[in-house]
Amino acid sequence: MTDSDLMPENRAILARRWPEVLTWLAQADPVNTGAELLLVEGVPAPALRVNGVQLASAYAPVEEAELAAALVPDDATEATVYGLAQGLLPRVLLGRDELERVRVVLLSRTVAAAAFRFVELFDWLDDPRVELVAATPETALQTPFAVAAAELRLAEPDAWRVRDEVLLELATPFIRRRLAAATGAGDAQIEANRALLATDGDVAQLFATRTAGRVRVAASGPTLSDHYAELRANEELLIAVDTAVGPLLAAGVVPDVVVTVDGNESSLARVFDFGLEPLAATTLVYFPISPHAVVGRWPGPRLAAYGEEERYRALARELPRATLWCSGSVLHAAVDLAVRMGAHTVDLLGADFATPRERSHVDGMPWQKELASDATRPRVLDGHGRAVPSMRNLLGYLRDFERYVAAHPGIDFVNASRDGARIRGTRYREEQHAA
Repeated sequence: MTDSDLMPENRAILARRWPEVLTWLAQADPVNTGAELLLVEGVPAPALRVNGVQLASAYAPVEEAELAAALVPDDATEATVYGLAQGLLPRVLLGRDELERVRVVLLSRTVAAAAFRFVELFDWLDDPRVELVAATPETALQTPFAVAAAELRLAEPDAWRVRDEVLLELATPFIRRRLAAATGAGDAQIEANRALLATDGDVAQLFATRTAGRVRVAASGPTLSDHYAELRANEELLIAVDTAVGPLLAAGVVPDVVVTVDGNESSLARVFDFGLEPLAATTLVYFPISPHAVVGRWPGPRLAAYGEEERYRALARELPRATLWCSGSVLHAAVDLAVRMGAHTVDLLGADFATPRERSHVDGMPWQKELASDATRPRVLDGHGRAVPSMRNLLGYLRDFERYVAAHPGIDFVNASRDGARIRGTRYREEQHAA
């Protein structure tokens, strides 16, 4: 793309206020390949479509933008807009006298180039309250914010991290409602486990037992099978998430500790649908919502742990137990356990946060399924710098885990495989050895 492809008025303001954005735009596809302005007879407004994604309503574009802007409180003095789309969302927000600063974060060169080419944006581009920036891998989520939702599907790799954080933030109220709805079932399972809780140990018994040591954590991502030989040969302590236990045992690997936080009885019954005798010396660390039918038949030592949810607070006063951090994934709790055990190095095996090799999980895991290539699925960068498919829930777990890693700068987190998602703040083994 060249400057001459842009609407002259838009280009002039960009050149004067944000020349770095013009440089960034120059790397967009030539002449906005895949972008078109739809003008349909009888339809009130033109609509910009980029690579098959329509960026705004052709029937009620202003009302759509006003609905999106409602995420920003009326009394806010600053706001961030993620995605330019057709430029309506910044225009609507700038109509508020209370706003002193509006930061517009561009997520896609192709979208931005198309908007600056086809749409008159100069009325608000020249507003001194506006800041225009292109997303980078370092861009962090800022609140309050509004989002041009259609553009999230077109975000380019540099914007994928902040895209995922936006989606996670948008989903949080829904997740909380789902968790609240499940409280009754979880409370029933806690009651079923109460007798076990009264006699089982506290996960705190494991804390500070591996000071300055190395702990391996096995998740159930597709790349876990790459490490079976080394796991059989290596005697370092191994913590496994519940869904990895079956495949590990089938490969001749017996974990030292198993962590489970799942309250879904039917799911966990499938996960442990095998004889548990090989685990007689393996410690189970469980949350009280774990199904009694599984916890009660564990052949080895059991230690209880609490999550940070409200449901555990009253129980903790009656039966005190230590807490483990978990933001939706059992891997979170397993890694937090390794850290609380005192590990200075945590090896992550099968922690893919993605679905490489067209697999959802490692072979032998009951939920494992083949996933055909699908362009609509979200992508994340792997350790080779390639786009690898993932799932919305996995991306949420990944971004929360990256925040956890950032909060523990003294721990060396080592990702054993480059084929899964690149985890910000971790190193690969060859990087570790070279350091």
